[in-house]
Amino acid sequence: MKYNIKLLSVLGLGLGLLTTNVNASEFDQYLHKKGILDSSFKIKKKAELNELLTVLSAEDSRTLPLQIDQNTVIEQLQLSANKTTLKGMITTPDFSQFEKDLGRKEVMKVIRNNLLNNCEIFFEHRYQIENPYKIELTLTSQTQTYKTAISQKDCKLK
Repeated sequence: MKYNIKLLSVLGLGLGLLTTNVNASEFDQYLHKKGILDSSFKIKKKAELNELLTVLSAEDSRTLPLQIDQNTVIEQLQLSANKTTLKGMITTPDFSQFEKDLGRKEVMKVIRNNLLNNCEIFFEHRYQIENPYKIELTLTSQTQTYKTAISQKDCKLK
């Protein structure tokens, strides 16, 4: 009986996540109503979407820099119809020791895995899932610059 409850809890959580991914955001609905997206959230008017996202990027930039955790500050954000570009700094004082201990390749894996573990945050709108879309991240530490990108396919978000 104890296992059945856990299984039902897990299934319920899984179904909740599934329905979350299927539903369109208010922004998706707005874009659909304006004719920028079709009924399956494919982009119909890329230039209009880019224009709108440029305005939103400028608005969002007013809140930058933004500390997203105890180690990272995002300084630049640019949205477009096919990608989100984020640029920031790694602010941890002892990060250079972490870099030395792990090596550049392993640090890149950690950064990429952190992105992949947060796919739902980066791909929050249906148009980002239904069209070719990627997240480009550039993080600079005291000694290195790390660039990586993930797509909705990497996140398996269909």
